Amino acid sequence: MSLKTIKVVMVGDCAWVGETIIHYAPDNIKYQHLKRTRDLYSKSFGIALKILRSKGDIYHVHYGLQDHFLVKLLKQKPTLCHFHGSDLRYVINGPYGWIVKNNLRTSDKVIVAVPDILEIAKKYRSDAIYIPNPVNLDIFKPMRIKENSNGLNVLFASALSFIKGAHLFFEQYARYQKANPKSMLYIIKYGKDQNKMIKLLNSLNVKYKALPPVLHQEMPSIYYNADVVVTDLQLGYLQMTSLEAMACYRPVIQYINKELYDKINMPPPPVMNIDNEEKVLEALHELVVPSLRENIARAQIEYIYKYHNPIEICRKIVEIYQELIME
Repeated sequence: MSLKTIKVVMVGDCAWVGETIIHYAPDNIKYQHLKRTRDLYSKSFGIALKILRSKGDIYHVHYGLQDHFLVKLLKQKPTLCHFHGSDLRYVINGPYGWIVKNNLRTSDKVIVAVPDILEIAKKYRSDAIYIPNPVNLDIFKPMRIKENSNGLNVLFASALSFIKGAHLFFEQYARYQKANPKSMLYIIKYGKDQNKMIKLLNSLNVKYKALPPVLHQEMPSIYYNADVVVTDLQLGYLQMTSLEAMACYRPVIQYINKELYDKINMPPPPVMNIDNEEKVLEALHELVVPSLRENIARAQIEYIYKYHNPIEICRKIVEIYQELIME
């Protein structure tokens, strides 16, 4: 017996979450994926025209910004609004906050992708739920831990921004590298504060290599080159870069706010948790030992398979689609 076909128009994306959902969706879910850039025309008239021309049973919209507002204006179809962080963390308090609040009230289903924004969403929608971000396990696969006698290769994988706490890590890493000159830092040149961060690294006399941004499917090779991956020292939850590094079997250093995970009834991820930047030095010194890196990497990948499994997360999304069709 064949399952009923559901036509889903997906609007936008964030950190390839939408692409991963599409990749793992069952055959009866047929997607049309509408994308835009940050260009003024593309994010206004351009996306509005794409929405107007689209046809689907359900609209799955990433971010609670103008895209969902336009869908509700132009289409009489059920919507799933997928909030990802900055929309509820920052935009809601700014001049366009009324759009975000309107989307919270009018969406037929509200889900959040990261735990720190669930409480904000629930102020407007008591039925808002948290669904963890999936990681594409067909792209990000485990690679054995290396024994690196030439010093740790350390990758700062997240955006070069003050929000992610990049500056806090670089200041501590400069101290570590001074005592361990064979260690090498790798950064990826993206993020709104990248110029300031590179200037900071130069002022600290850090030896580093700045890598250009690459296609998503090329990221594993960057993770495999690293012995340790650092992502965030301030926000307190798993970044997408954290998930990818964990899936690639690389130990992750970052700050985890355990209270956030208590609120969503999930155990905190088994990363090297840094709740104070002063602990960066201690963590790097410990992770020189390959057996410790192996133990952490093993625990991390088990966590990925259990809590960020793309097949299971896609199943939950499809259940929401089916509920929306029935209503």
